[in-house]
Amino acid sequence: MFSKEYVASRKEYPELLEFNRDYDPPLLPGRYSCVGLAGDLATRLSVLENNYPGIKDATYQVSCEEELSVVERYYSFKEPPVTACIKEHVLLCIRICVAGRHGVMLFDPGYHVGEPITVMEDGFAPQSGVITASTARAEVHRTFRYRFWPGNTAFVVWDVKEERNGKPGKCLTSLIHVSRPFLSSVHVTERRNLYYPFKTLLGRDSEGHLTCGLYFPLRDCHKTSINLFHEVDGLQKHLKRPFSYFLSEATEDDVEEAVAAIAAGTGRSRCDLRASLVTVAHLLQDEDLVKQLLELNNATEGIGL
Repeated sequence: MFSKEYVASRKEYPELLEFNRDYDPPLLPGRYSCVGLAGDLATRLSVLENNYPGIKDATYQVSCEEELSVVERYYSFKEPPVTACIKEHVLLCIRICVAGRHGVMLFDPGYHVGEPITVMEDGFAPQSGVITASTARAEVHRTFRYRFWPGNTAFVVWDVKEERNGKPGKCLTSLIHVSRPFLSSVHVTERRNLYYPFKTLLGRDSEGHLTCGLYFPLRDCHKTSINLFHEVDGLQKHLKRPFSYFLSEATEDDVEEAVAAIAAGTGRSRCDLRASLVTVAHLLQDEDLVKQLLELNNATEGIGL
C-alpha cells in the first residue's frame, strides 16, 4: 500500500522521502507487524481485568533498539538518545513486584515468543531462563536471554545467540526501554518497517512455532528470489523461486500449493495472497522506486548507534 500510494502520487511527491514524511501508516486488521501484534495482544489481555484489577492500565508498549553496535553508549542514558535511535521493534510490558522485588513481564508476539518473559531486577526467580526461539530453518538454532542492565533498570538487555550447523555462532545484543511507555509506535516503528529491506509474511501456532511463511530481500524483481515454506506431512518444505515467477502466466503446482498453504496459515485467501505477490512483483520492476526505498532505509540505518 505504501509503495502503491507513492507511485500514484509521484506528480505531487517526486521524492519518496517527502512522501514518507506525510504518509500516515495504517494498521490493517489481520496483517500485523510487531506494532499491530502488540496492540492486538493488549486487547486480548484486557479480558484479565476482572480477575486482576488494574492489569489493563498497567500494560503498555515499550520500544526496542535491535542489534546495537555500541551498547555502552546507549545504556549510559536513562532514556534512549532520540537523535541516535531507530526504535524498530515493539513489545508489551507489565511492571511486577514479587515480595518487594521489582521486575517486568514482557510479551513479544513480533518475534514469535509464545510465553511471557519475566525479568527481575535481582535476576532471581521467577526470572525466565533461556528461551528457544522458533526459526524457519531446522539448521538454524536461536536462543534468547533477558536481563536488566546492571546499574540502569531503565533497560532490559536482550541477548540473542544464533548457531547454524557447521558454522561459528553469532551473538547479538538489543536493548528494550522499559521505564516509560512508547507512545509513537505507529509513526516511528510501523513507518520504519514500511521500507525495511527484508520482507516476511509468517504463520505460527499458539506456542509461537513457525508453521509457514515467505520472505524475500527488497531488490529489483529480476534480481531477487522469494522463499516459501509450509508443512507437508509434519515436515517443513522449502521452495525458492525468482520473484519474476509472479509476472508470468505460467504456474508450477508446488509453488501454487505453497501459496495456498501460506495463505491458509496466515488467515488470508489464496487469491488475495497471490494478488498481493503479483502486485509486489510489478512494483519491484520500478527501478526508481526500489532505489529510493533502499536509499531511505540506508538513511534510517545511518541514524542508529
